[in-house]
Amino acid sequence: MTERLPNVEYMGGDSTPTFNNNYQDDVTRDGSHFKGTTFGKLIFTANFLLRSRDYYDQKLLRHEIYQLFGDRELCQFRTDIDLQKVMYGRPTSFEIKFIADGSDDSLFSIQFEIPSGYKYSLVRSDEIDVDHTSFGMNFKLNEKPVHQQTANHFKIYNPSDIAIDPYYQRHDLMLLIQFLGSSYQITNNTNGTNYQYNGAIKSSDSLVLNGLSTTLNGNPASQNTNFGYIKLEKGWNDITVSGATSHTTTFSFPFVYID
Repeated sequence: MTERLPNVEYMGGDSTPTFNNNYQDDVTRDGSHFKGTTFGKLIFTANFLLRSRDYYDQKLLRHEIYQLFGDRELCQFRTDIDLQKVMYGRPTSFEIKFIADGSDDSLFSIQFEIPSGYKYSLVRSDEIDVDHTSFGMNFKLNEKPVHQQTANHFKIYNPSDIAIDPYYQRHDLMLLIQFLGSSYQITNNTNGTNYQYNGAIKSSDSLVLNGLSTTLNGNPASQNTNFGYIKLEKGWNDITVSGATSHTTTFSFPFVYID
């Protein structure tokens, strides 16, 4: 925004997660029974200073700012504090007013609604490197997790604030698979989720588990599976691959953060 409008200076901002605790009442018992927590839309407030020469200049700049956010589409944005985290949101109504009578400068704040409730890593797990990590992303010093594996027993790290769950939460998780053998089965021993492809494929074939759906070389192939899926818990996950004589499995997903 400041590149397009040099007269606008970003003054910082902050986000506020929304926790929705769900309860069920029983007329025969005191209190309420806790059913679970969901995350509502995230609210990010960005503060700006607008410098103008006079009232007419301010009116032109106001028009540029409103036009910038008036296309009804989700905005992808980052801040200088969390350069490696990206948000997708829409602005709510905001006013642009002079700081005081006789001043040519204006202060305004924009509240962005983030409907997913999350912030995401700028790049996916299979593209991550040291240049795409920053503080608050749950990486330890000098730790470089590997998200492409060829062993039959390995660990996958999920640095997100929450579990990556493509079933209940419809989270983005892709397994890019190449294997040799009569079948391919992968199990997350940490939580018991399991996926199996029944049948042999060529080494040049590309098998993809995208959430709950399977494709082989871009064609639907879920009918050849057990209709399973893989969920990744927070932190390290203990993974086992069986059936295949050899394989290359890549876990591709954006890391998810609630702030």
